[in-house]
Amino acid sequence: MKPDLSVEVWGKKFKNPIIVASATPTKDANYMKKCVDAGAGGLISKTVTYEKALHRYVSPRFTVLHKKGWPHAFSNYSAEFLATYTPEEWMPEMVETKKYCAENNTVFIGSISGDTLENWGKLAKMVEESGADMIECNFGCPHPRDLGYKSGQELGSDPEAAAQVTKIVVEAVKIPVIIKLTAEAVDPVYVAKRVAAEGASGVTVHNRFPALDINIETGRPLLHSTFAGVGGPWMRPIMLKWVAKVAKSLDIPISATNGIWTWEDVVKSIMVGASTVQTCTAIMYGSKQFGVIQDFIKGLEDFMGAKGYNSIAEMRGITLNQLKTWDLVDRESRFLSEVNPDKCNGCKLCVNWCFYGAITMEDKKAQIDRTKCDGCGLCPSLCPRDAITLDGLGHSYLGNFR
Repeated sequence: MKPDLSVEVWGKKFKNPIIVASATPTKDANYMKKCVDAGAGGLISKTVTYEKALHRYVSPRFTVLHKKGWPHAFSNYSAEFLATYTPEEWMPEMVETKKYCAENNTVFIGSISGDTLENWGKLAKMVEESGADMIECNFGCPHPRDLGYKSGQELGSDPEAAAQVTKIVVEAVKIPVIIKLTAEAVDPVYVAKRVAAEGASGVTVHNRFPALDINIETGRPLLHSTFAGVGGPWMRPIMLKWVAKVAKSLDIPISATNGIWTWEDVVKSIMVGASTVQTCTAIMYGSKQFGVIQDFIKGLEDFMGAKGYNSIAEMRGITLNQLKTWDLVDRESRFLSEVNPDKCNGCKLCVNWCFYGAITMEDKKAQIDRTKCDGCGLCPSLCPRDAITLDGLGHSYLGNFR
């Protein structure tokens, strides 16, 4: 029997935990239908706003940092704003999408960003009237700034302002309200507690960071001489930390996002406490566009079957009880490095990585003086041939080096 991938959260049943995040792939009804056709359990529309400055895009607005590291070690660097439509123009797109979602068992979430307190409530009501199953408030976008009011990550960085807006939106509608958090210059756990106290049904953890990169020939910032948003697969460990912290502190459903590049990332997000997992970068910067959603679903299903998990609930949060505070970390056990001479090609790199004088070269092979080895883990982690392992009692948990 296949494992059950469905998730019941916020009063709705998602056929699987994969949600297409609010971004370019959900920029209009046509593309939102592609999310549905790809098999996503849910999708979140591009954020709608009354702020005219955020309707008109710059060109170009996307670039890639560390391109040689693509597809696994790069950064997406971009300056795309919110939906190009006015709220009045956007609602027909919402209605059309909701109808298609309902016909195909897909949960539809509307994303909003207000330019005034009054408009936060007004937009929430409009989205509810369009038929959306729930609302995501965008308190995390790295782009809105210098607008004369707090929006995006500036709003999400102010716990009291975030709580105030949450209260207005929650009181304006009857459908669930989810708050998309930022990890920028604030403790997301505290913000999550404040918005939960004002009635938020859940939180999304978390949006990208505002960032800066420059051309060293001229000193000019990339793209349009302003800060841009940065993200990519490297953000997964940061996101996992905050999902875990929120999950341990609050009994509230969490949607994980940022750094989701493979099905393994989906599994990790669920294991640290997420109920659903959002993806955007894998669709936009990967090689399969919406086809990656099926890779996520199949990978998740195969993994659960192999491990004996019958449902998402059985593995959700299993990491949380294994997290230790630093006072409980084992400082007595020791591991020592060991070289497999059949794999070692004598590249000598490990000699440069050892700061304990434990590695020398003999007959063009690395040799380790175990009386000097500190068991720090650096050489087995970096060895390009996987010729070095750690020997000791138990498991060293250095990670998967595939």
